[in-house]
Order: sequence, then C-alpha cells, then structure tokens
Amino acid sequence: MINKNIFLLIIPFVIYGQTYDINNKSKITYYGYHYTKNWDGHSDNINGVINYNFTDNKVNSCSLRVDLSTFDSGNSNRDSNMLTYLEAFNYPDVVFVSNDISIKGENAFINGKLSLHGVIKEIDTIAKLSLADGFIASGTFNILLSDFGIERPALLFKKINDEIQIEYMIIGNNK
Repeated sequence: MINKNIFLLIIPFVIYGQTYDINNKSKITYYGYHYTKNWDGHSDNINGVINYNFTDNKVNSCSLRVDLSTFDSGNSNRDSNMLTYLEAFNYPDVVFVSNDISIKGENAFINGKLSLHGVIKEIDTIAKLSLADGFIASGTFNILLSDFGIERPALLFKKINDEIQIEYMIIGNNK
C-alpha cells in the first residue's frame, strides 16, 4: 500500500517540479537512553525521493526508506538486540512518507506517516531547509517505542526509556 501511494505521489511532481534523489551523505541518528548509559546509532543508507516545485517554492512530497539492519551504534551486540526487539525479519524497514510540507523562510513544517514495526503513526517535525546547493533538510523529532508496539529491552532489571530521539539530515541531488 505504501509503495503504491509513493508512486501516485511522485508522478505529478516529476512533471512540474525538481526531483532530488537522496545521496549517501544523508544520515539518520537515533538516541537511546537508560539510567546506566546513553547511546546512539546511525545509518547513512537512506533511499528516497524529494519533489520540489521551484514555481511556488514548495516541497510537494518526500518519501524515505531505511533498512533497519544498516543502523550502527558501534556495539554489534546492541545492534543485534535492537533488530530482535524491532522484529526486523518481519518489519525490515522504517518508512516515512509526507502528507503535507509547508515552507516559511528557512523552515519546512513537515507532517507525514512514519511506519515502524508494522505500525503507522502520524508525526510532525520542523526541518531547517537549504536549497543553495541541492537540497538539505535537517531536524529532530521524538517517538515513543510503545506507540509502535515495541517491547523495550531491560538492563539491570530496568527498561530503556520509552522515548527515542530521531535526528536527520537529508541531502538530495538533482535527478
């Protein structure tokens, strides 16, 4: 269903706007918290497309996909454990598809659907936007693991925090 929606969103904007492919300098980082240790994991293996209309200075759509197995926290045991709790064999990707993007000055106000662990939730985020050299959008938002039906692992009998911060820098090159 998501792939069909992405296809239907992209076709009109390829005709009327500029399409940007996500390049390998893009990065998504998650931050996890536990009373004994905080950590982060990142991936630069992001696939997606951004459609921008120069005529009305509007980002028409954005779709991103990241394979969960590409996240690296610097600790292979933690990464393996993460994949187990996220049930990555059943739900191998995290996907974001925009619903609405409006630009005011250097900020893009983004609303969209985030699909993780087989659950789709609507999220809002504000990105700092630059179109000086291609397309660059960066920002943060928070999710609750419980909102996505994800069981939280425990260390020393205490579970990790439910809230995870997501930081992104998405860089697009002209197609």
